[in-house]
Amino acid sequence: MYKQISDDISQEYYQQNFPNDGQRFVAWYLRNIHLRDLIQTRDDITDGADDKQIDAIFVDDDKATIFVIQGKFIGTSSVDAEPLREILSAWIQLRDLIRLQEVCNNKLKQKLSEVALAIEDEYEVCFELITTAALTDSARKDLATFQEQLAVLSAKDEFPATLVLVNDDEIRRRYDIALDRENPSLSHSLDLSACQTLPVKIAGTQVVVAIVPLSECIKFPGIKDGTLFQRNVRQSLGLSNAVNKGIKNTIYGDRHRDFFFFHNGITAICNKMEMKDSKLHLHGVSVVNGCQSLNTILSCSERVKKLTDTSLLFRFYEIPQRERADKISINTNSQSAVKPRDLRSNDKRVLNLKRSYEQKFPTGYFVSKRGAYSGRCGQAIPFDVGT
Repeated sequence: MYKQISDDISQEYYQQNFPNDGQRFVAWYLRNIHLRDLIQTRDDITDGADDKQIDAIFVDDDKATIFVIQGKFIGTSSVDAEPLREILSAWIQLRDLIRLQEVCNNKLKQKLSEVALAIEDEYEVCFELITTAALTDSARKDLATFQEQLAVLSAKDEFPATLVLVNDDEIRRRYDIALDRENPSLSHSLDLSACQTLPVKIAGTQVVVAIVPLSECIKFPGIKDGTLFQRNVRQSLGLSNAVNKGIKNTIYGDRHRDFFFFHNGITAICNKMEMKDSKLHLHGVSVVNGCQSLNTILSCSERVKKLTDTSLLFRFYEIPQRERADKISINTNSQSAVKPRDLRSNDKRVLNLKRSYEQKFPTGYFVSKRGAYSGRCGQAIPFDVGT
């Protein structure tokens, strides 16, 4: 994990927003394990002068938990008990929020108002020590002692707290779980005998450029229900959209053979892809640019099935990193500006609100992405995720 994290934090987002690898490591953990978005991650980091041994802190309303994070990103094989003592110091100071807010840095001051409300609501406090190294024998003993002390003290007062070690193996386990939770659990095998493909490696990333018949495009799962586009910043804008009308007219027109030349192509990312048994196996596949096109093509499915000489360009990227996926989604959707509220449409709180609304109103549909309603029947409530 140390090498993977080192490679990931060399990306532009981490280099431009955080001054050192220690902060970048904590930011990586927030992004990839807790699935905090770009803005939240930057706000959660409190590391620096007068951070009072708190590298990052945020409130997770879904879990009713305040997460306090201390990170140690080192390439050596072991780490001593110093970070554990820092966490103990942070715990003591959090018990007196008034005093802590007087002496801490500005970033932590701003976060403490949110923390105070969460404590009033009896949220649990979870201290996470994240490190790429193993604890020494003495540090492991200290960890067991601190965990026992926290359990005893939490039972005596109204400040329940736990201490969790997240080391290299645990980071890997949580990383894999987060990938399954965040990415669409869609897999698809593309028949290579029907396509022309060019597998290449660009910037250390596996890429497959493919010319795919339209008849193969409609076989992708998750087009109709939108799950194929979960990583996209918005859903279909409907067939009445001018561009989609043009796509449809080309499919039904006498120049359908030129469809490949008229279209910019589809961009899809996946956690893993492999060429095997004359198929391209895509795991955790998601289309980040091409939602409008694939929905329109699917709406012409019967016509498309008969077009044996009409193709579309696909670009498949093997990219499990969330930051790169977000940036690709933004930069490949340049035909109309992507706004901050579009990024918020994938926020966990928005998704939770959407889920709660649709459970309460089974015939309703909570619109969190531009174009997602598209003439659906039933009751709908639009929600501006930028507010």
